[in-house]
Amino acid sequence: MLTSTCALAVALTLQAGAAPPAPPPPDDRPIHEFFQNLGHDIVALPSRETAIILGSAIGGALAARPADDDLRSWADAQGRSPYTAVGRTLGDGWIQGGAALATYGVGLISDQRGVTHIGSDLIRAQALNAVVTRGLKFAAGRRRPSGGPESLPSGHASASFTSAAVLDSHFGPKVGIPAYAVAGFIGWTRVRDNAHWLTDVIVGGAIGTVVGRTVARGHRRTTWAVIPTVGHDRVAIRVVRLGR
Repeated sequence: MLTSTCALAVALTLQAGAAPPAPPPPDDRPIHEFFQNLGHDIVALPSRETAIILGSAIGGALAARPADDDLRSWADAQGRSPYTAVGRTLGDGWIQGGAALATYGVGLISDQRGVTHIGSDLIRAQALNAVVTRGLKFAAGRRRPSGGPESLPSGHASASFTSAAVLDSHFGPKVGIPAYAVAGFIGWTRVRDNAHWLTDVIVGGAIGTVVGRTVARGHRRTTWAVIPTVGHDRVAIRVVRLGR
């Protein structure tokens, strides 16, 4: 499953990357310069855009908070679901990170600088997301609906929204919309599995969006971002308008 998932992710990225958005720099070294890149990306995180996305997410999480217990009860009553294993696998941080490494490796082997650069951004973004998500999990100390630890934020949501934001920044809506849709599906499966509260997914999605857009800042084609949120009676997504 791991191999096929990574291969699929690489194939989709290669297909979308047939016409790279801009000539990438020749010195992508996400492995050799791992800590330098990580430090640079951490410093770049605070911004007006970050404040807008996180502010919208906090508002959405506060609105969704009354639905947390209701959704847990609903998921318990529904029993096990056959489709949630897909989200559980695709959204795993190791899968997302492995797909990023595979994309970078394929770009190097095939001498496609555009693919290499996308893979480099994905690696950097997943590394930054791991640091931010793990730190917040430790600080929040929230229990999962199932009783386990480290609930807030959802790592599956943050990792998948990170990849979606990078791809959206490079290719625009033609790739970004499907990528965000997949990320939203992954987030929903975590709620459906009672692995996370809805508010965990909302916060995780916002973190991933911020991280991905921060790392790929120089490639942005869109002035909007997507975060998961909640309506009066349904889980939904919210499009947040941003400035360049």
